[in-house]
Amino acid sequence: VQDIEELDRFQEVPREGPFCDLLWADPVDEDKDRDETQSGDENTDTEITTWFAYNETRQCSYVFGIDAVVTFLKKNNLTAIIRAHEAQFDGYKMQFINEQTSIPRVITIFSAPNYCDVYKNKGACLKFDDELLNIRQFVSSPHPYYLPNFMDVFTWSLPFVAEKVTDMLYSILSYGTDDEIDTDAAVKAQGPSEVLRKKGGVLKDKVVAVTKLMRMYRVLKENQNNIIQLKQLSPNRQLPAGILQGGQAAIEKALSSFNEAKRADKANDAMPLQEKDTKSPKKQGQVFYRGSKDTKAPENK
Repeated sequence: VQDIEELDRFQEVPREGPFCDLLWADPVDEDKDRDETQSGDENTDTEITTWFAYNETRQCSYVFGIDAVVTFLKKNNLTAIIRAHEAQFDGYKMQFINEQTSIPRVITIFSAPNYCDVYKNKGACLKFDDELLNIRQFVSSPHPYYLPNFMDVFTWSLPFVAEKVTDMLYSILSYGTDDEIDTDAAVKAQGPSEVLRKKGGVLKDKVVAVTKLMRMYRVLKENQNNIIQLKQLSPNRQLPAGILQGGQAAIEKALSSFNEAKRADKANDAMPLQEKDTKSPKKQGQVFYRGSKDTKAPENK
């Protein structure tokens, strides 16, 4: 704890070191590791990390297990670690329960309900009353009216204007189509006319093209809010590849639950890369064990 208090926090967070670990380190997700082990995934380790391992989600720092937590608490004469900076569906999560005292060794608090307006999670806060610790949950409240993503009215109205323009264009091109077909049939009865035949074919192609354009703008307008929310989750503010091909069902599925939203926002969970950073300093899957004089850490595979 004294080492933490002596950290110089008036600086940009580096990609490694104690200051980086203070912000980006996470406890091992016991539920996730247990599910992956039961599913028999060949690409996952069957052994849950109890000390330290590389944090693949953050692309920096570590995930820490129960042995690391117990050692830290015992050395500093503490009961539990209360931390934040990790989205939780219920607004909080209790981990590494002490079997003797039934007190969780790690408590994660996340106070932003419906994170990014798509996570559908609760927020929570801790309240100390004498020696009692209470967790209060709360849900999100509606925003004051504003255009999605705080965009200006011209950008927001483009899908609506485009739909009306294509609707007008469709009406103009489709007007008199039947008359052209009848005229073409009459000309055929008298004699073939290649010019009129080509003219009728071009007009039909234009009507089909405008119809497809109308359908596309209608989908964009009906799903505009969901599309904007998906763009907010993307680090480059663009839709995930192939999401529009799946139509409305694929867009709604990407925002349907906490886990789906968290998966879409996974890129933003990682530490932002600086311009001079070309790759992460640690190797993925690297596991770190506690060293001692009598034991030897197993080799990385």
